[in-house]
Amino acid sequence: MSDSDDTSIMSKLAGTFGFLVGASLILSFFVATFAINYIEERIDEDCDSTTGQIGQIVGADEGQCDEGSAIRDLLVVIRFPLLLAGVVVCLIAAKVF
Repeated sequence: MSDSDDTSIMSKLAGTFGFLVGASLILSFFVATFAINYIEERIDEDCDSTTGQIGQIVGADEGQCDEGSAIRDLLVVIRFPLLLAGVVVCLIAAKVF
């Protein structure tokens, strides 16, 4: 086996690994989108209703509404950077970039 064969195999392995990482980042974009929608539905049902607001006032929700809003806001912030990072990593893996 020569050095060029080793380099070729390592190059293909690195490209495959890069593509898998990029694809998982793109997939995480879609997962974040679904999670945002789910959290918004739960907040609408459990926190923005009359009983939910009463529960927040007396502390019966144990801070879950505030925590859900914070997690939703975090996911909104990182959603598009995940997509961008996934596309860039896939392009680098394909040696197009």
